[in-house]
Amino acid sequence: MEHGRAATDTRLTRDDWLRAARLALLHAGPEAVAVEPLARDLRVTKGSFYWHFRDRGDLLETLLAEWEVETALLTKALRTADLREALVMISEELDRRNVASERGESPSDAAIFAWAAVDPEVARRANKAERERMRLLRDLTGQPELADLFYYAYHGFLLRRRRVPSAAGDLAIISRLGLALLAPPARPQHK
Repeated sequence: MEHGRAATDTRLTRDDWLRAARLALLHAGPEAVAVEPLARDLRVTKGSFYWHFRDRGDLLETLLAEWEVETALLTKALRTADLREALVMISEELDRRNVASERGESPSDAAIFAWAAVDPEVARRANKAERERMRLLRDLTGQPELADLFYYAYHGFLLRRRRVPSAAGDLAIISRLGLALLAPPARPQHK
């Protein structure tokens, strides 16, 4: 793993450690989010870690908590009066976050859901956040079944993108189809 600044600057920030931890979680799972391997990847001593986190558990909690707050994206969209505009905003933000998560700059849905598959407490919290996200999307669209279909299509995209990186562009197709189904353009009325 290449971590740019870490190779030349041993004064790492909390964000540097989080970025390295997000990448480790995404590429190798929760067992890879450990102080020694992260310090080795960042080319620093373990002591640097303890300036920013109490212990490994604190780091793991931070990773999960930062993902949980991403629900605010849908909460913000509910305040947008125009459904089509809100869905475009959500799609653009999901695309931005997916690209950012591949660089370790933001939490990865794929990484969190893979972690939830092997940790019952993470699963409980991920399921709770997911229920809230699905409720908000249903409320936003007023079409619960189509909202669920869009949500499930997005998760299928996440799984495929992890296996087939060239599938990254498929989110645009899912977004376009979701927009057409959830907020079709108004048809001119004939007099």
